[in-house]
Amino acid sequence: MRPEPSNLKILTKYTIREFVPPFFASLLCLTLILLLEEIFRLTRLFVKKGVSPFYLLELLIYVLPATIVVTIPMSTLIGILIAFGRLSTDNEITAMRAHGVSFQQLLVPMLITSIFLSITDLVFMDYALPHGNAAYSSLKRDISRKNPSFVLEEGVVMKEMEGKGKIWMFERTHPETGRLLDVKLWDAIWSGKPRFVESKQAVLSFEKTHAWLDLYDGRTYERVPGEAEVYRITSFEENRILLDVVEDVKRSEFESQSPRSMPIAKLRRRIRELKKQITPNDTRSYQAIQLRYAKVEYHKKFSIPFACLFFGLIGVPLGLMVKKSGRMVGLGIGLTLIVVYYLLLQLGQSLGINGKMTAWVAMWTPNMFTGLIGCVFLIRSIIQDKVSKTQTFSGDAN
Repeated sequence: MRPEPSNLKILTKYTIREFVPPFFASLLCLTLILLLEEIFRLTRLFVKKGVSPFYLLELLIYVLPATIVVTIPMSTLIGILIAFGRLSTDNEITAMRAHGVSFQQLLVPMLITSIFLSITDLVFMDYALPHGNAAYSSLKRDISRKNPSFVLEEGVVMKEMEGKGKIWMFERTHPETGRLLDVKLWDAIWSGKPRFVESKQAVLSFEKTHAWLDLYDGRTYERVPGEAEVYRITSFEENRILLDVVEDVKRSEFESQSPRSMPIAKLRRRIRELKKQITPNDTRSYQAIQLRYAKVEYHKKFSIPFACLFFGLIGVPLGLMVKKSGRMVGLGIGLTLIVVYYLLLQLGQSLGINGKMTAWVAMWTPNMFTGLIGCVFLIRSIIQDKVSKTQTFSGDAN
């Protein structure tokens, strides 16, 4: 007995309606869990910096797309497992099959939903994620330039200006004058001509949009050009060094060059540019490492969204296998598969960047692994469905 087309529409709407609540509940819970670590880390930074908590809220909004693109595939699997686990536990699946509903007819609505979620996740990955990452990096950079005296504690190295080639620290503060004592500063650390400066005292002051570190009674150590292990030592009574920090948070334009902050089209162009800069056998240069990193990020932009489809393939047959405590069993199976999937993803990412595995293999292996398991369970469910129909037909004939 085959169900009528109108009944199939009702069945499709019913299964999707059963899937939607656990999907959004999982999406909310998983997103909040992944955001907790970022919240704790940013809260610590904001307490030290003494800036408005509205910047914290803004940063969380910017990091939200990066979290959602990961939690959508997770929630797809958990939602399917819980939905079909509930239907199986309440014997609704048995009733559907008794009315001629096949396994394939139960599978199709979830596959369509999984494809829709994959496309949605891909749009997030290509548009919302790059814009969110770029805005996050820009605001984080502006906050890091704020008054370093709020950040630096005695004996702690301040690395907020590391990208500009400067790191510095002081051992203690004078109890009466408030001057910084025993100051050490490493300058031009990325230029190939680093300079080390030490002084007995220093004063941090702000003038307009810049900060100055006035050093007193110190020495400067610089490498002599062309002479290995030979340094020039210069003593000074007073020296002034410009710091790329401001007293308040100043918003500025900033374009991130990280592949994670690039949309697919721009990342593709970046890969072509890097390919022109290296030779075929070059595997260790900076450009070669950046090329592997860009390729990994490029394939990851596709593999993570389409994990929804592969999770859909494995979720339906696993959900139908649940007979008791459907919701909890479904949740347990889903979380286990998610952990395995993302462990493989992290491993593949590391191997891809290090050149141990080609980028597309590294990023698509978790999906292929999940898809293979899903196909095994699909074939098993289809065979069982046919056997069940055969036995039902034989019983009716008798």
